[in-house]
Amino acid sequence: MSTVNLTREEQAVVVGSLLGDGYIDHHNSLQVEQGLQQAEYVHWKFRMLHSIAGKPPRVVTRIDTRNLKVYRSIRFYTRCVMGDFRNLFYDGKRKIVPCNLGELLDDLALAVWFMDDGSRGAHTLQGVVFNTSGFSGDEQFHLQHILRERFDLEVNVHHVGKGYQLYVTSGSYRNFYDRVVPYVIPQMQYKLVDPVTTDFRKRGMRQ
Repeated sequence: MSTVNLTREEQAVVVGSLLGDGYIDHHNSLQVEQGLQQAEYVHWKFRMLHSIAGKPPRVVTRIDTRNLKVYRSIRFYTRCVMGDFRNLFYDGKRKIVPCNLGELLDDLALAVWFMDDGSRGAHTLQGVVFNTSGFSGDEQFHLQHILRERFDLEVNVHHVGKGYQLYVTSGSYRNFYDRVVPYVIPQMQYKLVDPVTTDFRKRGMRQ
């Protein structure tokens, strides 16, 4: 699967990141970058990928020349060993959903994808939304099928503006929650609601 031998956990973090905010550049290096408020999450990924990671995460400052607003993020790169993943997840410069994604996804990868691009549903506490606007219409239904077949999750495809979201229905929330909560780091558990107490999560369970 990769030009290096990855553990199951390392592969899951890479796959979840590529479904989310991760990007592989033309040097075959995976870039992990989040807003500065998500620094703990970036450092967690760095630790999870330590065997292939390059320099430690560093703060990046950008200035929007249109309004002179300052944006700060934190990022790191892996070593240039992501060639096989780039072949799977890219068509030219466009990120795609691999045909064999169902073979690559597990609970940890699902949790990483959720931490990257997931949130609570707007209309019910026990619902989950994945922002998937970067993928095509056909790919939305491919993802929907994979989540149904691989994880037994009921998922709807929603049009949002010019893009898409995947909505994990409230009826599947307990199943989804039980799968991802062991891996969602404390900083990101504000995205989850306990399905029994309906309290927002505040503490981690397993990392």
